[in-house]
Amino acid sequence: MSEVKCNINAKEGIVTIDNQAMVFHCNHFNRNLQATIENCRHIDNKKILINSAAEVTFLGLMQHFVDNMDMTTSQRLEYAESVYKYCGFGLLPLSQVEMENFDLTISHSHYGRALALNFEKRHQAGEYFDLGFAIGALSASFMQPFNGSLSKNSISKGNSTTTIHIKKSEDFRYLFELDLYNEYKAESKGITAEIPARITGDNIDEDTIISAVSQAPLFGNEQGLIPAFGVELTRHYADYYNLISFHFEQQLTKKLEQRPALTDLIVYDYPALFYYQQYINMEGMALSRTLLIESGHICGFNTMGGIMNSDVWDNLIMPMIKTHEDWLHGIIAAINALGWGIWRVIELVAGEKLVLRVYRPYESLGYLRKFGLADHPVDYLVAGVGASLMNLLYEGDITKKPTLDLDYYHKVNRSKTSFWSEQSACVAMGDDYSEICVTRMQRG
Repeated sequence: MSEVKCNINAKEGIVTIDNQAMVFHCNHFNRNLQATIENCRHIDNKKILINSAAEVTFLGLMQHFVDNMDMTTSQRLEYAESVYKYCGFGLLPLSQVEMENFDLTISHSHYGRALALNFEKRHQAGEYFDLGFAIGALSASFMQPFNGSLSKNSISKGNSTTTIHIKKSEDFRYLFELDLYNEYKAESKGITAEIPARITGDNIDEDTIISAVSQAPLFGNEQGLIPAFGVELTRHYADYYNLISFHFEQQLTKKLEQRPALTDLIVYDYPALFYYQQYINMEGMALSRTLLIESGHICGFNTMGGIMNSDVWDNLIMPMIKTHEDWLHGIIAAINALGWGIWRVIELVAGEKLVLRVYRPYESLGYLRKFGLADHPVDYLVAGVGASLMNLLYEGDITKKPTLDLDYYHKVNRSKTSFWSEQSACVAMGDDYSEICVTRMQRG
């Protein structure tokens, strides 16, 4: 297989492959974020998921092919297959492609496995990212547009394989008009603002933690999967998350402006909203924002909770921990190795309050690349994870290594005294950093 190279900028907390920002996320976040978009019947949800995957894949691979002009078509296909495997997406046999119209059979799929964990039985295949990756990879490799569709049988529906039907098509001709160099569409001080040194948490050696996590073998195994910390990880395209989240937000907001009465119907599609409407006015953009933050809650609970429950935590970070609050400083240090930017604890009041600043947050940077300056805060992952960290530490007690199941999630994230984040600064709005303040939720 072709070698895939990660470029790690530890100073800014940014990781790239072929000029595409890459971030670690787990199967629970991936399936929940997809479900958030897929369950909205009032927007073009499938197109959002498939096209976003095709775009980021195409841009990354095209950058690699431009930098390596002597690659043959077969070498391009092999490299694309290697990227898919390295990132933990599974096994996609692109190097076997020889015809214009054909089927691709996926024997291992991260998204297929993740979606199969959902409580509701799927009625149709859901491997939209895999389909989009195949479209983007084939279009870049052959330098002509392809399209495709998912078969009825899929891993996400409980079958042993997923089949993608591929054909040539002009539907994705627009990929060749995208900005290959992924430049920012607007300036923001946060793109180049100075990143301060650690302010608190003197017991935690952040540099050692970042170095250890960065050097860990977190890449696809023989099945193209990354099992770690009790979850399955992906080293994923940051702009895939950004595109699907922001397009979801934009389309849903526009639809609600046209038909305000849809608000009541949409609440019934998302059980979580029945809880959060006690605290938040569920109108317009606030509805989509709450759903995206909820995906961040799930990420913080499962991925960060999984890390704090892991052998890696016990062996690497526990020896540094002297106080209860060191647990939070330790997990923030680990986060700074995930490609999410650089997180800094500005204020921590035990059991009451957390103020976090994030420099180079991938959501804000992605918004600036794709849309320009924002008129509202967009760092939903930061907000959700920040709240879940406080819930894990003070609403529950992650130090006792609890079982991170759905019952425990509801106990710590949806009690009457759970924590909630409010964003007070945002790089996408022109600020030096993104900042959230996490406190216990107030009704009304």
